[in-house]
Amino acid sequence: MRLSKHKIEYLSDKILKMIQAHPHIHILANEDLLVRAADDAMMENMKAEDEIDAEVEALISQNVEEIRAMDMDVGALRNKMKREIARKRNFTL
Repeated sequence: MRLSKHKIEYLSDKILKMIQAHPHIHILANEDLLVRAADDAMMENMKAEDEIDAEVEALISQNVEEIRAMDMDVGALRNKMKREIARKRNFTL
């Protein structure tokens, strides 16, 4: 995961403050529930991205000999594979 739990909570609080500051948005739900929902959404998103990263690493590990033989840029290949897997899962990076 790229963000700590503390950073996610901070961002969720910032989102709540931005929503509260918007003159055309009125919060009808409990604010704590809104913050928790934002926390959960960010955690799920990071978990899904971590799963994609793990799949990419597994694919690279399985084909490391071919990759070396073809003198491919592993970083560029990793990014391309990640984008493709994310696209197939309808996941936005």
